Amino acid sequence: MPEDGLVWRSPGPEDAQAIGRMHHRAWQDAYADLLPDDWFERYAVDHYVARWSGILSAPAADGETRVAVFDDAGAAVALVVAGPSRPGGGIEPARPLELWALYVAREHHGTGLARALAEHVLGDRPAELWVFDGNPRAEAFYRKLGFERDGVEAPHEDTGLPGIRMVR
Repeated sequence: MPEDGLVWRSPGPEDAQAIGRMHHRAWQDAYADLLPDDWFERYAVDHYVARWSGILSAPAADGETRVAVFDDAGAAVALVVAGPSRPGGGIEPARPLELWALYVAREHHGTGLARALAEHVLGDRPAELWVFDGNPRAEAFYRKLGFERDGVEAPHEDTGLPGIRMVR
């Protein structure tokens, strides 16, 4: 069960700083061993803040759900975004719904927060998501939610790392 005392809400542009910082750190925690040594120098916190500023300043797409979770000090501790599946790189979606992003700050790993967020935006509906190949922690987590690899792979558009699609 997720921790009490956390505030779940739809994020706005004013949350870009907090979300960008949490997203940057989540990438460091999850992908530092997969990315080039200078990745986080080239893509520093400011890059993530600017990205989230742009995303959160634009209206959500039809069917898109954005939920951020904040602690009592106002720091973002988690984020989930889901919406209609997006074709990319010539690959057609396998399901109508896609989990676009799910990040939880490391100090909240193992609390049930990630599961609660995924269930909140996906329910029990068929869905798809992409993870980096070589990220066994994420893949194991999504298997617990009923996702399995479907054999489709494609490079991640920003990193070039191999991505795998999981569906349920």
